[in-house]
Amino acid sequence: MARHVGLGPVFAFEWLTSSRRWQPYALRSLTVALLLGTMWLVWAESYVGRMGPRDVTIEQQAEVGRGFYTATVMVLLGLVGLAAPAATAGAVCLDKARGNLTLLFATDLSDAEIVLGKLAARLVPVLGMVLCSSPVLAIATLFGGIDPVGLFGAILVVLSCAVFGCSLALTLSVWGKKPHEVLMATYVFGILYVLAAPIYAGVRSLVPGLFLKLPWVPGWQDLAVYNPVFLVIAVIDSPPGMAPVRIGTHAIFFGLSLFASALLIALATWRIRTVTIRQLGSGEGASRRRVRRLSALDALKPDRLGRAGRLLLGMRRLYRRIRPEPSLDRNPVLWRECQRKRPSRWTLAIWGIYVLVCGGFSLQAIVLMVDAWGVGWNSGKDLGIFVNCLQVGSGLLLLSVSAATSLAEERQRGSLDVLLATPLPTRSIIWGKWWGTFRGVSPLLILPTAVTTALAGFSGHYGAVLLMAALILSYGAAITSLGLALATWIPRLGRAVGLTVGCYTGICIGWMFFALFLFEDGSGDGAGLASASPLFGVGAYSALIAGQGSGSDFVEQTAWTIFWTIAYLGAAIALLMATLGTFNRCLGRVDDPSFFDEDDDVPAEKPTGLVATAPLPEPARGAPGSSSAADLLGSDL
Repeated sequence: MARHVGLGPVFAFEWLTSSRRWQPYALRSLTVALLLGTMWLVWAESYVGRMGPRDVTIEQQAEVGRGFYTATVMVLLGLVGLAAPAATAGAVCLDKARGNLTLLFATDLSDAEIVLGKLAARLVPVLGMVLCSSPVLAIATLFGGIDPVGLFGAILVVLSCAVFGCSLALTLSVWGKKPHEVLMATYVFGILYVLAAPIYAGVRSLVPGLFLKLPWVPGWQDLAVYNPVFLVIAVIDSPPGMAPVRIGTHAIFFGLSLFASALLIALATWRIRTVTIRQLGSGEGASRRRVRRLSALDALKPDRLGRAGRLLLGMRRLYRRIRPEPSLDRNPVLWRECQRKRPSRWTLAIWGIYVLVCGGFSLQAIVLMVDAWGVGWNSGKDLGIFVNCLQVGSGLLLLSVSAATSLAEERQRGSLDVLLATPLPTRSIIWGKWWGTFRGVSPLLILPTAVTTALAGFSGHYGAVLLMAALILSYGAAITSLGLALATWIPRLGRAVGLTVGCYTGICIGWMFFALFLFEDGSGDGAGLASASPLFGVGAYSALIAGQGSGSDFVEQTAWTIFWTIAYLGAAIALLMATLGTFNRCLGRVDDPSFFDEDDDVPAEKPTGLVATAPLPEPARGAPGSSSAADLLGSDL
């Protein structure tokens, strides 16, 4: 094989094509504008901004500088944590689905050149975003209160997260088959890594005797040193009882991140060719085998199974009664979505981790709250409120990842052309896609409803549990409509998913701080306005349901919760109608019954402007083997 100098032609090609697009430049500009807007909010909320520059002490200026640093570095760290995996999640799995990666293997390119080229082409825009934001972060040093060396160390931490996030997403993309599963797995790993210290502290509180017998086991403070959020915040002030964080700590974290990234890239280079060849043609066969196994399971008789088999079969049949699957004849698109979205190993692992972590903390909070019902202690209240925020926020984040992929993945792979070539009306296609994604919101209600019911035991506001469930459903409906709309308007999968996740994160975190800054006096209007954020809305209402607040505060927040429930449902309907109005134009489809013959639903003649990459089937008139739209969708699976 010929050896190329540098990153190779893969990087040259992908970087040449990406550098000619306007999106990377817009992303850097929006990042800088967002950081400057955050600084303006901090300035407007500070004493100096309200009172003017007269009689301002050095301590007050230093406080403004610390506020600038804290707000901007947290925003930048969050953006990098979202953008780095989103830019790299489909680097390999999309090329595997299109067949481009197999063609690359037929050239004289080595596996290292392919992997490093793809990584560098996606890492450079993320690094450019961080470097463009560095001068904005340096503004905080002009006011004092922040050491420039510490600021440099924080930038090293952000760069470490960018490199590791891209490397992890690329490595998972080697084994993954769908970009949204890779992205969800990367986000779950990031959430677990950031929450490693609190989770470890909770486990130690559950079984303290075990850890007391093992003195060599590290404490949660030892894990916090490797937490990027802690490292950037500790530049200002280290928590009591912990050693101060210096530039050496940041440099060690940077070196460890680069070392871990190098190991991940080496693993991806070693296995990319073997895994890709093994997965060739196995996806469709595995899906069909899974469908046949499930059908055979439903056909089994209980007397032929053991006790465990009868239990599993009974649970499956009970689940099918509670949540029946749609019919192929009545709603073929929804049936197809349910068949396509049967849980894979990746999906089961991701949601299994979610249920394990959130379910464990929910169970601990419920047990503590039930023990404190009679005496009214605060034991378990704060944990229950925190768990509600965590599981709703993270669950909706995973939903935002998969909301746009229902349509965008099929559009990217080309299988959407088969669906567009059927005589199904556009409204049936959109409704089937929307409902197929929204069905995943209902399981997210189980744990928050249980925790909220336990919180209501302190105040007796059991009716608010239903309102909390309605609020979560409205959040999910709006996210589902947003993802479907962006997947219709934006042809590229990565951008559609990235914008959906970015919009959710902006509403979840950015809007919360914006609303609280507008009403910095602490009035109820600020909390009500900030309830548009799922994170704040669920947390604030959970605290009031638990009795933390006066009766008037609970009534006012209930009114705001009803308002945002209706508002989000209205936004979901508006986005769905906008998608319906623009779907045909964006996808190149004509949905006009006058073009079809009323007797056999076959086009009488091909109309001008009808774009369909897959031809419609022409069944024989009156023949028993005539094909319908439902038959086409069933055979496509």
